[in-house]
Amino acid sequence: MALINDADIAALLSTYGVAGVSLAVLQPDGAGDASIATQVAGVAEKRSEPIPVYDSTYFQICSLSKPIAAVVAMQYFTHCGISMDASVNALLAQVGSPFRFRAAEGCDPSWADEVTITHLIDHTGPQMHYVNGVPREHEFPDVIHLVSGTAEKPAPYGYAPLDVRKKPGTTFGYSGGGFIVLQHLMELREKAPISEIVGRHLKACGNACHLGLSFAFEVPGKPHADGHRDTGEAVVGGRLNFPPLAAGAIGSAAGLADWLRQVALAYQRPEGCGGISHDAARLLLASRPDIGSEAFMRSRMGLGMFVFNVTSSEPSRPNRWMLHQAANDGFRGVLLVCFDGPDADNGPRGLVVFANGDNQAMLLVAAVTRLLLSSPKAFNPPIEGFD
Repeated sequence: MALINDADIAALLSTYGVAGVSLAVLQPDGAGDASIATQVAGVAEKRSEPIPVYDSTYFQICSLSKPIAAVVAMQYFTHCGISMDASVNALLAQVGSPFRFRAAEGCDPSWADEVTITHLIDHTGPQMHYVNGVPREHEFPDVIHLVSGTAEKPAPYGYAPLDVRKKPGTTFGYSGGGFIVLQHLMELREKAPISEIVGRHLKACGNACHLGLSFAFEVPGKPHADGHRDTGEAVVGGRLNFPPLAAGAIGSAAGLADWLRQVALAYQRPEGCGGISHDAARLLLASRPDIGSEAFMRSRMGLGMFVFNVTSSEPSRPNRWMLHQAANDGFRGVLLVCFDGPDADNGPRGLVVFANGDNQAMLLVAAVTRLLLSSPKAFNPPIEGFD
């Protein structure tokens, strides 16, 4: 059963000139858990013989990599007995890294040593809004080279210096740079690639991994979507490679939806769910004081995920939602899941939408999300509080 009318999706793909779309919806099972329904349309590749999007097709999930990275980091450092408030410069020194945060010219030099693990993932440390892609035919550099540039010796692929320009923890400023340093630190500690480190977590998440979720640049034998420009042309090489924790994960809409299902259940259950602990889920989805994220996303910032409240039928219990958007060259996406409140009493409810296009795909994702939120086949009873 289609979640939204196939003709409506086809019309939107045509209107916005987007190649393909993949979506997954979490639907409560009535016993506190949820099942996943999927729908796809369009093409993954526009080559000599176009290849359609399947519900197993891997898309780049772009910045939706960050919430997964946040959970992995919280659980990893907790397991190692390291506080999330530990100085990153001190931890880098312990593992022999040549990299250190440095204060920008004119800023307090002490700020560099004040950057903590928390600041890397809650966007209150050094700022680097967008991370650039690397052509697939190039060997991907050690990520630390991407953030080690200076004015005199710039980093490769257009990466700007990652200097500390504000007192850590005081101001929100969306940043992929912190996740690059996080990757570097974890890889040095584990002497293993980040795809392997995160892979252990995903393996523990079971179904999310089996449905399609990986921090490798490619999963052999699986269908992958090409990214497309607004001109309709494919990104050279099909797609660029991005720093995995910041924006480089790949997956199916169903795979990410199942991981989000486990996050929502872990938030409610003291024993956690799958590969996600109760404590990590609570920190990820905490509604902390606003220091700038409301202006950026009209949401509060948890420890790695945006969260917001929606008025419910019970005034004392708002519905609480998690939100994150995604944008890489040739790919766009969004996640939106209710994890607490009356709308989640029978199980988490929400959606994941991926599209393989650029800015026109952002408009498509918004239009598809609107159709899903108003569709009785996707959400029955209707979602509370959304216009």
